[in-house]
Amino acid sequence: MLTTFDAGDGRTLSYTRRGTGPLVVCIPGGPGMDPEAYFSDMDLPGYETLIFAPRGTGASSRPGPPDAYRIADHVADVEELRQHLDLEQLTIYGNSHGGCVALAYASTYPERVARLIVINAPHSMGDGYLAAATDARERFKAALIDGEARLQASDDAWLAIAKARDETERQRLFRIFMERYVARLEAAETGYLDRLCSAPMNFESVDVMSSEFQSGLELLDGAGAVEAPTLVTGSEYDVTVPAPMMRALAAALPYGQYVEFADIGHFPEVEAGPAFTNVMLEFLRS
Repeated sequence: MLTTFDAGDGRTLSYTRRGTGPLVVCIPGGPGMDPEAYFSDMDLPGYETLIFAPRGTGASSRPGPPDAYRIADHVADVEELRQHLDLEQLTIYGNSHGGCVALAYASTYPERVARLIVINAPHSMGDGYLAAATDARERFKAALIDGEARLQASDDAWLAIAKARDETERQRLFRIFMERYVARLEAAETGYLDRLCSAPMNFESVDVMSSEFQSGLELLDGAGAVEAPTLVTGSEYDVTVPAPMMRALAAALPYGQYVEFADIGHFPEVEAGPAFTNVMLEFLRS
C-alpha cells in the first residue's frame, strides 16, 4: 500500500510496506532509481519491509533546487520519515547510494538507529576507490567470459545516454550500462535489470551524487559515531563498489561485521539468492 506524507517544506515523501513483523526501512540505490523496481526481488520472511522512495523517485516529489540531492538532504528525509512513523528507532537497510544515506543517517542520528545494514555502498570516491575499481574491473574481465565486452559496452552506453534522442533510447542505453552491475546474465539477473531499467529514472540526482563525491565527500569520517550493530556486505565481482571499500567501512565501524559474497556483482538481493537472505535474517535476529 502506498503512503504519502508532507515533508514539511512543501514536498511529499512516500513509501510502501510489504509483509508483517518487525519493521525494516529499505533505502534504494541509484540514486534516482525507482524504489519498487529496485527492491522487486527483496524478501525478508518474518519482517515487514518499508520501501522508502527518496526525493524525486516513486511518489516522492522532486525538490525545488536542482542540487538538493546531497547526502545530507537524503538524511533529512529519513529523519522526516522516522518522525512520521512516530518511532524512537529505525532498523535501516541501504543498498548502494541507499547505503550511503543509511550510513550518514546513523552517523548523524546514532541514537535513532537500532540496527544498520549497508550493502555495496561507497564511503568515498577518491584515489583509493579509483585504484580498487580498476583492480575490480580487471578481475571482472579475467573471470567472466563476456566480462571485457560487457564493460566496454557499458562504458560506451553511459557516454551515449546524455545524447539519447528520447526516453526510449535512453532506457535502452541505460539497460546496456547496467549489465556491469551483475556478474552473470542469467534469468534472475536479466529479469531484474529489465524491470529496473524500464522504470522511471531521475538522472538529476546522479549528477549531484557524482559532484559531491568528486568534491571529496568521505563518509568514513562519521563512522565512529555509529552506535548500532552494523552488517556490511561486499561482493567479489562488484566493479562499482569494490569489496575492499566495504571491508574498510566495516573495520571503521565500532560494531561492524563484514560478509563478502563470492561470484556475484552489485545486487546480492538478486544474485546471491537464499544465501543472502539467510545472512540478513541471522543478523536481524541476533
